Amino acid sequence: MEEELDIRESLANSENLDKILIMAKYEEEVLKKLIELLDDDLWTVAKNALSIILVIAKGKPELYEPLIKKLFAMIKKSEAIPLTQEIAKAFGQIAKERPELIRSMIPVLFANYRIGDAKTKINVSYALEEIARANPELMGIIARDFAEMLTSKRREDKLAALNFIEAMGENNFKFVSPYLPRIISLLHDRDEIVRASAVEALVHLATLNDKLRKVIIRRLEEFQDQSKLVMKTVREGLSRLTLLERSQPQ
Repeated sequence: MEEELDIRESLANSENLDKILIMAKYEEEVLKKLIELLDDDLWTVAKNALSIILVIAKGKPELYEPLIKKLFAMIKKSEAIPLTQEIAKAFGQIAKERPELIRSMIPVLFANYRIGDAKTKINVSYALEEIARANPELMGIIARDFAEMLTSKRREDKLAALNFIEAMGENNFKFVSPYLPRIISLLHDRDEIVRASAVEALVHLATLNDKLRKVIIRRLEEFQDQSKLVMKTVREGLSRLTLLERSQPQ
């Protein structure tokens, strides 16, 4: 029991994590204890336990299947951003290494995003972004939903959709091409926050694709908006893209 308390205390204080990792690799009881501690009320304990389990899972992929159910419960109740980010990272890792386990979870996660409270929406959006970044092909299940979110009346839906699409683009640009016309149309949205976010999304995607970069530079050079926020975002985006364009070999 003393050893178990020491493990929890070390996790709580982010101490001896390398030692615990080595122990968990070779001692089944320590690994079981880490899995139990995923339910701990102290977020640092759960976060550090999960980070160690994720390292071990790369060599023991059989851990992913029981872990996925834990992650779903954890993402819904997490109150700490660092823990939420670690859980989201776990979803991304599984999406890359065992996509068949994540595929059926995506509609469930998205449903929780659509009908959940504010905390659930934020937490689940972290997970969906990491999945989109790790394996955008999996997001095809809810691709139509993203398109609808871009035309939603709610600012939160539009901003979330932009984040999801940006994350997909980081892995493979072909997955975001169908959304570009709708993102461009958001440059004329009534909400300046949405317009500024659309500029940021287009700039980010343009950094990932040479052809799009040239198009976005031309469009932003001609773009005018009465909002100081939007125009500040445009100037910053243009500066970033122009610098990147100049650095490319001719």
